[in-house]
Amino acid sequence: MKTLRVVMVVVLAAAAACGPDASNNEGGGDDSPVPDAPVSVQVDAPPATTAGEPGSACACDADCADEGGNDGVCISGVCMTKATGACASAGSTTECPSGSRCWSLDGSDVGPLCWPDCSAHTCAGMCDSDGSCVPTQQSNCEVTCGSACACTGDAQCGMGNRCVQGECVPEMTTGGAPGMGPGPACPGLPARDCTGTGCGSLVTFNPRTNTAWDDYAINGETAANQYRSYLRKDLQMLVSYATSVTACKTATWMTGNGGALGLGDMSEAYGAIPGTSVGSPGHPAGTHVNGYDIDLAYYQTGTANNRLRAICSHMNGTQDAYHCLANPDKLDVWRTALFLGTVFESPRTRVIGVDGKAGPMILSALDTLCDNGWLSTAACGNVALAYETTNMGQGWYLHHHHHAHISLKSASALPPASPLQTGKKRVPGRDPGIHRVR
Repeated sequence: MKTLRVVMVVVLAAAAACGPDASNNEGGGDDSPVPDAPVSVQVDAPPATTAGEPGSACACDADCADEGGNDGVCISGVCMTKATGACASAGSTTECPSGSRCWSLDGSDVGPLCWPDCSAHTCAGMCDSDGSCVPTQQSNCEVTCGSACACTGDAQCGMGNRCVQGECVPEMTTGGAPGMGPGPACPGLPARDCTGTGCGSLVTFNPRTNTAWDDYAINGETAANQYRSYLRKDLQMLVSYATSVTACKTATWMTGNGGALGLGDMSEAYGAIPGTSVGSPGHPAGTHVNGYDIDLAYYQTGTANNRLRAICSHMNGTQDAYHCLANPDKLDVWRTALFLGTVFESPRTRVIGVDGKAGPMILSALDTLCDNGWLSTAACGNVALAYETTNMGQGWYLHHHHHAHISLKSASALPPASPLQTGKKRVPGRDPGIHRVR
């Protein structure tokens, strides 16, 4: 609970010591001074600040009133209250004061919130399809004192950090930053885009290994039967291009191992999830099907090669956490960022998922590479890097400590689920878990 503290200042006039009476000073005696009478000063208390009701505009949590047992919070510039517990269901009322309903904020760890009803409150934001007052795409609050706000400048993020599209991420000042781009011209690169017919056919990398990529046998494959390594021709061409660009442009960089990038699971020959043919699908339903997805290693430092392996500490004693528990110590962040940024040149790239500890480092490096001319304007404007720093249930938090995941856009996409289907709401125009640099 927030408490308004009013400090009362009482001022007493200092007792003025009178010097000895000149008429009685001949003997040089020590006369006792007579103090003046104290002066009483009346000081008004500062006026109490009135916190805003749900739905009103805010900059900090302190701007928002508590309602009973529900603490006031500022969410992207709109006052709400915290729910007393987890939402019993999407839009439930039992955890909220009258005139508000319960949903979580997608992509945030602020906890369940009581979203004001537009019918019960004046809304400083906008009213969504189910009648809740929500922030607008433009509204915001102070990142230093609000519960869900976006930074607007580096100074708000503190020493050693920078602000990238509303997020505070670590400033990547070490690890061999490459300086100004764009680097060498790199003639003779493989084609990036597939045109004509056959772009959706499932193919393999040919050759399997060269100086840019390394499609080695993995997860039960053999050199004679790499049954998990089929992908769409358009995705194969994009990865071939991006790894070749990275090999060329970073040839003189003083960072990381260098060398080819290890390739992991894709799909099976007929589009099934890898492992299906041996009775053990290795990925959730709906992923790694029909060649739209590929797992790849991170470029690394201090390892034998750039094949798939953990780039960080991920063990709690003998228990595998399946995600980085500390900042990666084997990640070549600059090569990884250049490669992923090059993949984002293609408008067909839907999203690239990485570990939640690696993500902020890669996002910062991407921003620097964009600033310094290593990546094109198109690539920088298309970045959609997915990661979760805490488990928001979006599917990126676990199992990405040893690989990144590239997903190609499908010809058709399902519409986003409504809040009543997911139990969560979103700030308009902001994709939860998706991090951008422009």
